[in-house]
Order: sequence, then structure tokens, then C-alpha cells
Amino acid sequence: MDVKRIEQLFFIQRDATVGVMERAIVFINPAGQVEYPEISPGMSADSLLPQEVLEREEETFAASATVRQERCTVLGSRLEEMRLYTLIPQLGAAVEEGRLLENVCNSMRRTLTVLNMATELLTPVIDRLEEPRQRSNLTAINKSYYQLQRLCDNLDGLVRFSGGRGRLRVEQVDLVQFCRDLIQSVGHFAEKLGYRLSFQSEQSRLIAALDGPKMSKLLLNLISNSLKRLSPGGHLHLGLTSSGEDVVLSLRDTGAGIPPEEMAHVFAQYKRERSDTDLQAGVGMGMAVAQEIASLHGGTLLITSQEGKGTTVLLRLPRRRMEADGQLQEDPIFYSAGDGGMHEILTELADVLDDEAFGRKYRD
Repeated sequence: MDVKRIEQLFFIQRDATVGVMERAIVFINPAGQVEYPEISPGMSADSLLPQEVLEREEETFAASATVRQERCTVLGSRLEEMRLYTLIPQLGAAVEEGRLLENVCNSMRRTLTVLNMATELLTPVIDRLEEPRQRSNLTAINKSYYQLQRLCDNLDGLVRFSGGRGRLRVEQVDLVQFCRDLIQSVGHFAEKLGYRLSFQSEQSRLIAALDGPKMSKLLLNLISNSLKRLSPGGHLHLGLTSSGEDVVLSLRDTGAGIPPEEMAHVFAQYKRERSDTDLQAGVGMGMAVAQEIASLHGGTLLITSQEGKGTTVLLRLPRRRMEADGQLQEDPIFYSAGDGGMHEILTELADVLDDEAFGRKYRD
């Protein structure tokens, strides 16, 4: 029997699969090596699989068994003199839901990629026609693309970040420059809507170790929510201070405020901020994602609001810095308009910006 050839067939199998001959493991696929790193070919099958599984004689079967103290569904089959066992963890309901949502997000991303490519191909054709109505229709498609992209990103963020499961790619960041660049990028669009954005820091330079792209997503989520509550002429201010071992970012707006009955649900998933007829309300994921990102950084979010007077969001983060060879590094990573550039701005503010923002000159 060509064991190598059989091993290749299961190389990309998502779940752990092992081949057993004469009660010895002859191969374990990459997924199995990740799940059970202590198992290797040549070891006894008893070191991994329970007796009741190894003693099954059926050509094919499915059984529930405990493998390495984890409940699994074991799919067994025979291939000549080899027995193949695929081990599928029996996940809890919450994890199963997370896997389903992750698959949904992946499918949405593939569809959105095709949609974006199609609009990019149509753009020069419509530009040549010089028909305002067709150009307006294409802009509406572009805006819808970014709105769906934001929905997909937030849904994916909840799956990846909830319960502290997310991982950070921490780098040295100058928060002063980071915040200034972000406000300047958003301010260009906000001014066209009649809003005023400002930024102020007590220090000229403030180094902290954090995940720049995720922090950008957090702040853009907060900014998006604030802009939804502003009326033309309203003001949104981002402040940055240090307090002991912490860094504090404060986002204050002069908008309509949050009704008291909604404050209790402000961080809840899938809670709409307003009525079902309000197209800007979203589905209530943005603040939940922001809270999860803050928690991953060891930080906290605090919201205070008064109807008719505005809302203040305080983000408190531990001021950590990376170390190398016992010395604190002071060389920061600079981000411009968030790590994702203009695409990220348009995505995170898709529910706020007017149609003009999604015209070709801004997307380019």
C-alpha cells in the first residue's frame, strides 16, 4: 500500500485524520499535527484513540468518543489494510455558531470582491457616457458595497474577538500622530457634511504598544456612531491624555445624545440604536466590536450621554511599551488614515457619509 499517496489525499483535510495499520499510526495529516502535536507516525494508536474505537470492525462508522480529554465525533473507514480515523471536535453551541458566522463572512467577502471588481470595470465606461443618472446609480452601488463590507467586517470581528479569543499584533505606536492622522482623514469628509472635527493632546509624543489596525477600527467605530448623532454645525472632539500608567482617549460630541432606555444596551450585540425605519441605525455590532478590541488591549470603554447635549466616550488603555534586550523601544510605527488607508475610512463610515464620498476620485 502506498501510504504516502494516501497521506497526500488528506493533506488539506480541515479536520485531524490519522492512518493506522496493525495498531500503529502510519501517518497524521497537518491538521492532526496542529491539534495533537505530541502524536507522530510510529506511535501506538492507543496513545491517541480509545479502545472502543480501535476495536470497531465495521467498514465505515461514526462514533462519539473522548480523545485526549476532548469529546469528538470519530469517523472511521477502511482502505485495504489501513484504517482511517477523522477526529471532529464536538464544539459547544457558541463555538458552532461562531464557525457558521465565519463561513458566512467568507462567502460574503467572495461575493463582495466580485461586486467591487464589476463596478471598477463599469466605472470608465460610465465616465465616457457622461450621463449623471448612470453615474449616480454606480455611486449608489459603490456605497452599498462599502456598507455591506462594514457589516461583514463587524460580524467577522465579533466572531474573532468575542470572549477574548482574538489576537493582537502589537507594535510601538505614537498615539499622538496616530490620532491626528485619523482625525485629519475623517475630517475631510465630515466637513462636507457640515461637521467640525478636532484633536488635542497634552503631549507632543506618546508611545504605546498596541495593534494599530484594530485600534483604528475601534476609533472609527466610535467616530461613526458620534457622527450619526450630529446635526450640521455639530462638533466632534478627540482628546488624548496620560493618567498614571494609563492612556485616556476621550471622544466628545455635541449631538442628540443617547436616550436613557438605550444606554443599558449600548454594548449589546444586535441591538439597533434607533427605529427599524432609520437607515443609519445599523444592527448594533459596532460598539460590541469596539468593546472587544478595548478588552483585548486590557482597556475599558465608558460612555456618558445626555439627550440634547451630547455624548462622551472614554477609552482607557494601559500604557505598555515593547521591550528589546531589556531596553524600552521608542521607535514608533506610524499609520496614515488607519492601516487600511482610504478604503478603511469609507468602509467604517459607510453608514454616515453622503453619496459623493463614494465617487471615483475619493476611492482612487
